[in-house]
Amino acid sequence: MKTFLSLLLCMSLSAQAEIIDFTRIRQKKVRKLMAENALVLKEDFNRLETTCFQDDGSYSKNTKSFLIKASPDAVWAAYKGSKPRQCWIGKLVSFGCLYDSPNTPMVYDDNEYSGMKVGQILFIQLRLFGGIYKLAVAHKVVAVNEEARSLQICYLKRGASEGSQFIRLIPTPEGYTEVLHETYYKSSSAFRDKRIYPGIHEKVISAYHENVASTLRTDFLVSR
Repeated sequence: MKTFLSLLLCMSLSAQAEIIDFTRIRQKKVRKLMAENALVLKEDFNRLETTCFQDDGSYSKNTKSFLIKASPDAVWAAYKGSKPRQCWIGKLVSFGCLYDSPNTPMVYDDNEYSGMKVGQILFIQLRLFGGIYKLAVAHKVVAVNEEARSLQICYLKRGASEGSQFIRLIPTPEGYTEVLHETYYKSSSAFRDKRIYPGIHEKVISAYHENVASTLRTDFLVSR
């Protein structure tokens, strides 16, 4: 009887809790970051905390603007709907996995994606200095504003940086879309914040925005 009850309990727990499939996450640094945060079950993501930007004068700021030759509506749909593995790919970055919501499966490199929404947590791996150094980074989507066509993404606690990234779409007189990407960040190293972070960050987000634009099969220009 005890064996039967134990089996029923295990079946019940399995039905309620999705175990993270680390065999489907190819990046070693992403797996390590998730292990360091004790992310074994999908429900473990509920306890992760963010370090969003606070306007207290302690953050550095990085601003980049991009021009995509498509309408704001089309570009907004691309930012919300493009698969992570399409957007986070290139020489510097690769997509690890994504926590979607309590009621949907984890998103790995090879399965479906229902679109960007508040609460999603993205894990990517950066390949820096020609591949000598690799770093896993996690972001959480905290705002998706349909009316303003804007997004806010926050860093997670215990990461290399604190702060937020804001992406906003602005119509141009020609009917195209300016994508304004503002990042407020800080870390324990002033040297890193001033000398290392800006250049790497700009290369990574430039690749991201160009990848999103490529899903529209249209021209992409860095305006500043």
